[in-house]
Amino acid sequence: MLCPLLSNSGVYLWKDENGIDTIPLKLVVYLALVGIIIALTAIGLKNAGPPMDGTLMERQLGGVKSGIELMQSGYARDLSDPYAATGNTRSFDLILPNSLEYISFGVDPDPDNNGILTDTPPGLVTDNGDVIYYKLMGDGKRLVKLQDSVHIREGELVDGRWLPCVVDGLGQAVVLTGGSQSVTFELVYDRGTTYTLSHLADNLDVYINPDNDGGLSHGLLVSVNPDSIPADDVTEGRVTVQLVDSQGRWVQEMGRTVNLTSSRGNLSIVQVVTNAHGSGNVMLTSGELGLGVITAQSPGLHNGTGEVAFVLPTLVIKFNEWINSSTNTDPDSELVALFWIAHNTSYSVTLTGWATEAHWPLNPEKWAIGSIEIDGVVLDKIEVASGSRIDVPFGDVLLDEGNHTLRVTMTNDLNFPLVGDRNLYVERVGFS
Repeated sequence: MLCPLLSNSGVYLWKDENGIDTIPLKLVVYLALVGIIIALTAIGLKNAGPPMDGTLMERQLGGVKSGIELMQSGYARDLSDPYAATGNTRSFDLILPNSLEYISFGVDPDPDNNGILTDTPPGLVTDNGDVIYYKLMGDGKRLVKLQDSVHIREGELVDGRWLPCVVDGLGQAVVLTGGSQSVTFELVYDRGTTYTLSHLADNLDVYINPDNDGGLSHGLLVSVNPDSIPADDVTEGRVTVQLVDSQGRWVQEMGRTVNLTSSRGNLSIVQVVTNAHGSGNVMLTSGELGLGVITAQSPGLHNGTGEVAFVLPTLVIKFNEWINSSTNTDPDSELVALFWIAHNTSYSVTLTGWATEAHWPLNPEKWAIGSIEIDGVVLDKIEVASGSRIDVPFGDVLLDEGNHTLRVTMTNDLNFPLVGDRNLYVERVGFS
């Protein structure tokens, strides 16, 4: 309606056709850029999925492990008494990611690692209900070991009561293969044994052998020595893998290939071949703090796991010098050191050294007082009350990764004939 009104009033619109050919080209460029951004975002999300899912599962199963172990000290319902009150219960709301292949409470549902959860041979000795296994797509099988006193069993609802599910005389594990859901466990008692019974039934027959004495007929034992390693990317720990039988005895089998993974840190190699003693070794380092879980896998064998703590590297600054005066009388009477740390974390600071004593009559102060200053901030001032070597804690300090400056001084110098000479010997300052 606008154009006719303007035309009738004698106003003529000028028509610019110069940009007609450029508009489609700009549109194509914009659409291409949007497409690239969407594609990159999709790739990033895809790559970020498995680690995020693994972190989600670890966090949830940490709570499940704690809850199940705590409930073992509660009241257990006697299955022989149909009127017994409900035993101690715990419910867990699990968020199961789409990448989850399975989570199993009580047993490894895929002991031969072929991806089939229904083909465990009937004669195979399995776990005893004190484990939780889960597997994410594109990742290895993960084990959460529970206390030996835990015996998880799948339950089934019979005439309004939850009872252990038994197939061919064998107790069953609880296996979930997808979908977020709530799982409730109840403590029950049956003929001398306390079980942690699920109020949930699945469609899989994954059995727990009641005569199990631990592990599969042949399994893997993983140990790390030492079990605590400084996270400095230099200090090594030795990871040893040993073949064992169902009784935990060493099996001397040469030539067995074992694959290794670590949740934290760097393995020197990721595959070993057992020697004549049925064992193999690799080295492990880490620059990251925290708990590392090493998993050993070999076809047909029970997986083995070992743990190692990657701890804060100890930093020691050695002086081996005397401080004979205070900075108020001698500005050069201080010990200074520059140092670098690799982690953002809290350190406990300790001065190692000794002092000489001197004091005025009727004045109780006689030992040297040491002051530690980090990056211009005084951490503390403490009397070093010993004439022989002593460790003096100066408290904790939160430091960022990078370079820092340490200053050590004596604040109460005293040097007077017949009275004495008060000095401070600093052997070292340690950060741990």
